[in-house]
Amino acid sequence: MDIEYTSMERTRRERAPRLAGLLAALCLTGFVLVLTGACASTDPFAEAAEELGESGEDVAEPGSAAPRYQEGWSALDAAEPPAALAALMDGAGADGVLPPGSLPLREGNRIWFAVRAPGAASVTIVASFNAPGGPDPLIPYADSGWFWKGYAAPDGAKASYIFLARDASGLAAQLRDPGNPAVEAKGHYMSVLREAGASRIEMAEFPFLLHGRELPDRYSVATRRVLVYLPAGYDADPDRRYPVLYFQDGQNVWDSSAANHGGWKAETVMDRLVAAGTVRPAIIVSISNTGYRSQEYAGAGFHRASDGTDSRALAIAEYYRDWTVEVLKPEIDRRYRTLGDRANTGVVGSSYGGTLASYWALSRPGVFGLAAAVSYAPGDEKELSGGLTALARETYLPAIAAAGLILPRFWLDCGTAGLDGTLVPFARAFDEVLRSGGFRPGPDYRFELFPGADHNEAAWYRRLPEILAFLLPVE
Repeated sequence: MDIEYTSMERTRRERAPRLAGLLAALCLTGFVLVLTGACASTDPFAEAAEELGESGEDVAEPGSAAPRYQEGWSALDAAEPPAALAALMDGAGADGVLPPGSLPLREGNRIWFAVRAPGAASVTIVASFNAPGGPDPLIPYADSGWFWKGYAAPDGAKASYIFLARDASGLAAQLRDPGNPAVEAKGHYMSVLREAGASRIEMAEFPFLLHGRELPDRYSVATRRVLVYLPAGYDADPDRRYPVLYFQDGQNVWDSSAANHGGWKAETVMDRLVAAGTVRPAIIVSISNTGYRSQEYAGAGFHRASDGTDSRALAIAEYYRDWTVEVLKPEIDRRYRTLGDRANTGVVGSSYGGTLASYWALSRPGVFGLAAAVSYAPGDEKELSGGLTALARETYLPAIAAAGLILPRFWLDCGTAGLDGTLVPFARAFDEVLRSGGFRPGPDYRFELFPGADHNEAAWYRRLPEILAFLLPVE
């Protein structure tokens, strides 16, 4: 199990050995903040605390400062947990595993937080509802390793929070909520308290390995991080299944100050469209990009544009596509209630991500029946035929026709300002290739130019409602 832990800078080296017991115990809980590096030593608490309004420079010892709360919030004066919370902690077992959504526990306007941190001397909660004044200490529950605390909260209370477990020396480990899978779509992926039945975003990380295949030369990626959006009401109907859209550049898909231009705000857009009955509710899986983004997204086009000499770019593009199809998609279909057929599986991307969406949908039409190539860039902006545009004309579309396969429902677009303005001729050329290969404007194919739209997430957010309405029409 990977773990992220932090020590106060003044005693990092001297106290490190004393953290061993706490660190080992926390590694067994499964509740720690998972990162790509095994037991990486950083200082996430200081950064997370700063996000929530704390300086993080001189963190108060638990109880040394009187906590202050945002309006409507107050700590409950309770010496013992309520019976329902005690039952949850007692029934969690040695591994502390709880059913998703079991925490925080709500009882009217009372909210109870709990976390298991065996071996910890103290645990505090750092939360957006706790105004500056020091993080709140949690109460130990007997000798179980659980810590808890209750609050009175306003109607419809929402909050982001993390737990900080410390050993006797002050060294600390950052934990997310063991019973709450919902996270913020940014930064440290802090747990999020939301209204019951609301949509949520979960985080997962998967080994980037394809059975029986080696990674291409000079291509080193250990894991892939994904965020999974589940629409409102997902938990209410255990028999309902949902279409799935796989978005690229996953860091920028959501409503986040950490994303470029504020991100696509896909969760906000989906919530609004679903509530209005404009689109079918769907699961969104955003896959974070890596330092190999160009090759992963546009490698097939680079290979074609180089007359076959750039074999490494093609190998990387094929590996990423095949890992998504053979590893990630089956795992998403196993974990969540999906409609896994091609008609309900889509890929969405912008810029080179639009190249990728075209590549995946045309080279794997039996898997991806929905695609949106936003601000399409062909993988070779020197020639109008482009790398991927040429592949579509010469390889993919003829193969689809020869096999009698169904063309995907396909959205293609481009803005007319800034960088997008330079891409308009390439988008037009790709449109001509698609039409010659069997695509016809209508319910299953749209090519749009957006006057004045530039090449950024703010522009893509503004047209995302149209894209989703096209891909997920109400039946």
